[in-house]
Amino acid sequence: MLTGHLRWLFIGLGAGIVSLLIYIYYKYDPLQSAWFPKCPFKTFTGLDCPGCGSQRAIHALLHGDFSAAVRYNALLLPFIPYVLIGTIFQWKQNLTAPMLRWRRILYGEWAIKIVATVILLYFIGRNIY
Repeated sequence: MLTGHLRWLFIGLGAGIVSLLIYIYYKYDPLQSAWFPKCPFKTFTGLDCPGCGSQRAIHALLHGDFSAAVRYNALLLPFIPYVLIGTIFQWKQNLTAPMLRWRRILYGEWAIKIVATVILLYFIGRNIY
């Protein structure tokens, strides 16, 4: 585990990077800015990967356009809180019994299988329709 000062340094750096990314995605539209990275999977195959459209969806979310965000990438909306909750479980020390139970339910073996299945079905579905 990280020591006190080093941990706060990583938290501060992480918060700074996230803040910078939020600013960039708010200020610049990935559809109109050529310097945003393109999906290599889509470039080589012509198919949308499960993450395709995430940059545009984040831009739309930051501007309050939830319907556009869903059109760009419907998995992103449930994915954001899922990752945030997982991050809290990862960083929080001394989890209570109910928190440990929820962590096991949301991030245990069965949860991983369910999430992987949902991502696979989304990948297939978005390329069929």
